Amino acid sequence: MKKALLVPLIAGICLLTGCAEAPDQVKENMKDYGVNEQIVLDNVTYCSPAELKNITPDTLTYQPKNLILPDKIDFSDVEDVGLVTFCSKENFSVNKEDFAAQIGVVSPKWTKGDTAEAGWDFQTDDTSGYILENGRFAFFSGKYEKYVADENYPEITNRIYLGRESCPDITCNLNGTSTSLQQVIDSADEWIDEFPYLDGELTYKIRTAYIRHDNAGNDYVELFYQPMYKGVGLSYITHLMDPNVMGSIVIVAMSSGLSVNIETPGTISTCVTQLNPDVVKEEMADKVIDFDSALKLAEEKLSGFNRLKVAEVRIEYVLKPIYNPDKQSPYGEHITMEARPVYTFYIPCEHEENNYEYGITEANGLVYVNVDMLDGTVTDNFSVNSFHGN
Repeated sequence: MKKALLVPLIAGICLLTGCAEAPDQVKENMKDYGVNEQIVLDNVTYCSPAELKNITPDTLTYQPKNLILPDKIDFSDVEDVGLVTFCSKENFSVNKEDFAAQIGVVSPKWTKGDTAEAGWDFQTDDTSGYILENGRFAFFSGKYEKYVADENYPEITNRIYLGRESCPDITCNLNGTSTSLQQVIDSADEWIDEFPYLDGELTYKIRTAYIRHDNAGNDYVELFYQPMYKGVGLSYITHLMDPNVMGSIVIVAMSSGLSVNIETPGTISTCVTQLNPDVVKEEMADKVIDFDSALKLAEEKLSGFNRLKVAEVRIEYVLKPIYNPDKQSPYGEHITMEARPVYTFYIPCEHEENNYEYGITEANGLVYVNVDMLDGTVTDNFSVNSFHGN
């Protein structure tokens, strides 16, 4: 089976067991994983979720002394926010024949997978792919896959962070046809909207575009999308493992994302999903900690640093899997994930994005501070990235 870009390598060493409802003891065991000490500050104020849409740098009443905020702060996508319970799918591979037909592969020979996630994969002369029981799927085709197979990756010539900037006026040469990057994105947006196995309660927002260029003059565009629920993104950068648990691997946050490659206009040559869950319950909040108070909480956490430049601020959900680390894989089917909303401050660090074959390397260049929008808990990944300031 083709290498799965977005599957953490640790998935292969976890045991597969799914459950509809996590036992109380498991929830008790997991409740403190990845949680820093609660920071208590006076004068924390609240706002309604609807009021988040009005926040801009100009509306702030608190100006942090050790954070340099970006010029753009935009929460206008947020429709509602609160506690949301997600669940990975179950027995999703029953769709494998139709999935193959949807990507133009007729009656492939399927092979049963033997990973912790389980599922089925296929390979033809032109295309390979897989479909997993938990709802994840991928397919790989086109010229670029041959570069990948030969470990001869074309150079990334442009990285565009569309969460931070508008789409630039860039022309791409896709298999001999000139087309704008915006046209490439529009076409991919349409494909995602129409592909039946991405149809559900989640929507997808473009975050990053990578353009590669080969020696023959061809461009290859990879687009990374963030899954969204009611205008709030599912985090894909929050650190997955609890660094405080020794002797075992404990996953405390699920990573999400959707990656597509385009090398011919109007055609998706590669698609990789990282998380494809269903929403099973929500408890939307009447009020949340307002952004000015979140700034105070973040600044208190960062009081030992000189001024830190923030690349981007988002409202996101951090999805915590409820499972028994000794007996279950968080990547199995029917795993419950409890999502809490956070203000996320993304801060550039000294690490550089590498030239990994599928380009999704944004996390390598960032550290974060998360401020829980409901209880004010502040977490970060500074220690695991040996971050000492920028």
